[in-house]
Amino acid sequence: MRKTVSLGVIISLIICLIFSVTASATTVNDYNRTIEYLDNGDYIETIISDDETDSEISLFSTKSITKAKTSYYKNSSGTVLWSVAIKATFSYNGKSATCTSCSHITTAPANNWSIKRASHSKSGNTATAKATASCKTNSGTSNYTRSVTIKCSPTGVVS
Repeated sequence: MRKTVSLGVIISLIICLIFSVTASATTVNDYNRTIEYLDNGDYIETIISDDETDSEISLFSTKSITKAKTSYYKNSSGTVLWSVAIKATFSYNGKSATCTSCSHITTAPANNWSIKRASHSKSGNTATAKATASCKTNSGTSNYTRSVTIKCSPTGVVS
């Protein structure tokens, strides 16, 4: 006749055995591994490892944040002549951050000002918008270029 033992009984016996045996003072510590030697000759080895195949954990631990950073070009009275902004979405997980999408926004609300060209780019955890504005006066046209950069840390701090 075959006897079967439930998993709960086995786990209970292992826990009792571990807690009934006193640990010796000898412990080996590596970066990802700890070995604790017990008085009865047994030992407990603890390993910290990355499981790259466990996408379910990565999926739930990755967060997303969207922010915009604007640079305003103002005159001495504080009036906005033109502006350039970068709007970016970042994903981060505590270990790294990545810019997943970005776009630029420009305005030229003042008279005689216009946006000549604008662009945006992303790389790693950073997004940048660049714009050139033109001002037409009686003495000619002047161009002004400005870039604005936004960055995300691995913990989701955007600067």
